[in-house]
Amino acid sequence: MKLYFIRHADKGTGDCYNDHLKHQDFPISDLGKRRAENLAVYFERKEISAVYASEYLRAQQTAAALAGKNELEIVVDHHLNEIDNGILEEMSDADIKEKYPSFWNDFFSYSKDVRFPGGETGEDVKERQQSLLNELVASGKNAALVSHEGYIRLLICNLLGLPVYKRYQFAIGYCGITEIEFCRDLGKWKIIRMNQAVEPEAIQRF
Repeated sequence: MKLYFIRHADKGTGDCYNDHLKHQDFPISDLGKRRAENLAVYFERKEISAVYASEYLRAQQTAAALAGKNELEIVVDHHLNEIDNGILEEMSDADIKEKYPSFWNDFFSYSKDVRFPGGETGEDVKERQQSLLNELVASGKNAALVSHEGYIRLLICNLLGLPVYKRYQFAIGYCGITEIEFCRDLGKWKIIRMNQAVEPEAIQRF
């Protein structure tokens, strides 16, 4: 079975606070909509039986064209949510450094896992990732899952057995696709490709 983890498309702007998520919940921009359409074209040649998205609007909007072309309903799953950065979202770097100097220094030391004030650690995300992966292995279905950059960088660390604080070594572009395959004989995941672009010229090659 194969899973395709996809970063959401380009974000729009504005005041889009979501009371449930306790964070800004931006829609995708016009550029993001075009990129999401390219994503749907890319998957015309892929066999998928399910489309998942995080609870964030931008993830669900990114998944919409892909799900529509495959006549599938989007499964909204909180396990795909971005790492919760707690109360820092509305703060400037200067304010964070002043109010949370220990967090700032520890986080940018890239040497330990840290908890965002009022939010999650990398290990918290890894735990919910593992829960989702176990569920998907049990289903045996190929699936596309729209999530977030930080989440996917942590997923790569998870699959490679790297400490979560090494996630800064990876970059995932908008609508970048990370394809993984479960090898049942080994009981392990294999990374097929990472951060595959969905621009028209890239789609023609795969």
